[in-house]
Amino acid sequence: MNYRSYGDLGRDIASQMSRLQAGDFDLIVGIPRSGMVPAYMISAMLNRACTDLDTFLADGVPGKGITRKLRESTAGEVSEEGTRSAWACRRVLLVDDSLNSGASLKASLARIPADCPCEIMTCVIYANPGVTNEVDLALVELEHPRAFQWNLFHHPALEDACVDIDGVLCLDPSPEDNDDGPRYRRFLLEATPLHLPTYRVHSLVTNRLEKYRPETEAWLARHGVTYERLIMLDLPSKEARLKLGCHASHKAGYYRESGCRLFIESEVGQASSIAQMTGKPVYCVDAQQMVNPEWLAMLKLQRGKWMTRQCKRGIRRVMKLLPASWERQARGVFQRVA
Repeated sequence: MNYRSYGDLGRDIASQMSRLQAGDFDLIVGIPRSGMVPAYMISAMLNRACTDLDTFLADGVPGKGITRKLRESTAGEVSEEGTRSAWACRRVLLVDDSLNSGASLKASLARIPADCPCEIMTCVIYANPGVTNEVDLALVELEHPRAFQWNLFHHPALEDACVDIDGVLCLDPSPEDNDDGPRYRRFLLEATPLHLPTYRVHSLVTNRLEKYRPETEAWLARHGVTYERLIMLDLPSKEARLKLGCHASHKAGYYRESGCRLFIESEVGQASSIAQMTGKPVYCVDAQQMVNPEWLAMLKLQRGKWMTRQCKRGIRRVMKLLPASWERQARGVFQRVA
């Protein structure tokens, strides 16, 4: 699963700044909604004005803040507020976050009136390797399957995903609410939403007990969450669940057999365990990170390096407390070992 976070997006754009600078653009136009995120990043890095597609089509005046001057440009008229109208700009960059077939970008270009005098170039941050000729600037080639932090819960990939409930779709219960009794039932009916998916989810996989299915289904229906399957734990009580300790294995077992390509989990520890047990990617909401075998190996390596550094620091502190003659001998031994 090729995952990109907001941080990855910013770094990928920054790595291509020479290509963007060479365009000498006067205005950056984002295609709502996903295209607005990279459009604003590009405009901030280039220090150029930015607006959305509808404002551009209406020849509106791009908004700007009061704390920073925009770069001077040799083209276009200036409004009374000191900002040019959109069509007064000479070179315009039309931005979307990704490119699949190119149909969406073509539809946006088709909306631009023929009498628009601007020179327009198209740009996407991520493109399938085989369709980069459909756009003027494709910054990064990224194959499917792929997922983006900014639209993960509003993407058809959910139709092939397992999704946890508590901590993902809604807040986790407080210790007081998690009483396996009346307060917990009230929580299940009134839980505060977090990420409500707009596509049908393949399977909701939760450690909630089977006896709470009516309350869970009522909450999901109330908030418009659609799904094929709701997988719950068939245990008699919270105490039995804690005693069995199958929080991650329950989810991993279903994920492994489901054929789904992604699991969305809230808690870092469970996300890591599910990824280890299945060898499949798990998106962790709390860490905003795609956990996979490669990520776990890198994390293990980093922990090893951290422990080595801590040990070396401890040894150095001890050596400083030794008499001078002992310290010289100990330092020699330490350097040979290290």
